[in-house]
Amino acid sequence: MKKIVFIFIITFNCLFAQIYTPEYYKKQVDVLRNLDIDPTFIKDLNFIQSKDDLKNKHSQVLLDSMKNFSNITPMIREILIENNVPSEILYLAIVESGLKTHSISDAKAVGIWQFMRPTARNLGLRVDAYVDERRDPVKSTYAAINYLKSLKAEFGKWYLALLAYNCGNGKLRQAIRQAKSDDLAVLIDPDKKYLSLETRTFIRKILTLAFLSNDEEFFIKKDASLMNYSLSNPFVKVDVPSGVALRDLAKSANISFATLKKYNPQFKHNFTPPGKDYYMYIPLEKLAFFNKNFKSYKFTKVDTSIPKSKIYVVKPGDSLYKIAKTYNISVDDIKEMNKINKYLSVNQKLIIPIKNKEKNNANNKKDYTQIVSR
Repeated sequence: MKKIVFIFIITFNCLFAQIYTPEYYKKQVDVLRNLDIDPTFIKDLNFIQSKDDLKNKHSQVLLDSMKNFSNITPMIREILIENNVPSEILYLAIVESGLKTHSISDAKAVGIWQFMRPTARNLGLRVDAYVDERRDPVKSTYAAINYLKSLKAEFGKWYLALLAYNCGNGKLRQAIRQAKSDDLAVLIDPDKKYLSLETRTFIRKILTLAFLSNDEEFFIKKDASLMNYSLSNPFVKVDVPSGVALRDLAKSANISFATLKKYNPQFKHNFTPPGKDYYMYIPLEKLAFFNKNFKSYKFTKVDTSIPKSKIYVVKPGDSLYKIAKTYNISVDDIKEMNKINKYLSVNQKLIIPIKNKEKNNANNKKDYTQIVSR
């Protein structure tokens, strides 16, 4: 028995030492305190045991997010500071989506904060046939902060707001009642299972990535250039007219069409929505050019009726060129509509835009599933 206890103590101390090394201790405790978590949670054996496994599985998500979305992370941090909320909330977005603006979950949650359509609309985001502001990194971040603030007001602690963000208010209230405690270690106890495995893992992932982001040795080993990931690649919001082509707007700002699309993932089509004037984001370095040339640029109003499209199921022997030729569209049209970067696969479903002259013939063909409106 003494031998077993001795082995347990050695194992615990080894695990504990990984957390308690002097260079990480203060930063990790600060993370916990920022989220209203009792600092003693750093000694929670279940968390310590899961930390390395989560680090191995999800550290690449952190690296990719910092590397591929260097214009988004500084913006989110600035908005978090501006709204006096913990900077660690950034890692909620990384866990949810890897900061991919076009991320879509199986449940149809969209954007870097993974909002469902009803929630997004309740938070003031526009989601319709023309734009999806869940993909707007700025507007969706403000919406997420407002939502998290309301959860914080309801439950009183930031870590409870993060849990509720994942599992919902009702399930968290039920878990607290069952546990007779709102202590984090109690709520995510793997044996009691007051909360689902998904939610228990969710909060552990956020904490693991928050800890990892303070690990200089990790970044030096993986990619030293990421030590400067917080350097800003700023962009600004400008007003633009309704019903005009995005390509014309790109020219007015002296940026490529691809750059405009990168900074403005909220647009569903290649034109601004009809009705009231809208907005777009451009790199800050282009603002002077935009201000000088925008008013003098002659914009032509375009047809803002939403094009019909159809679902095409890829067959053996198909190619992008073959499909494009069949429907009298360009390969680029198919690539852009479907966000294709690689090869096609059999049974893959493609959205095919139907030109006016094709609409009448489309109903007579049997190689598609349905006509849909984007």
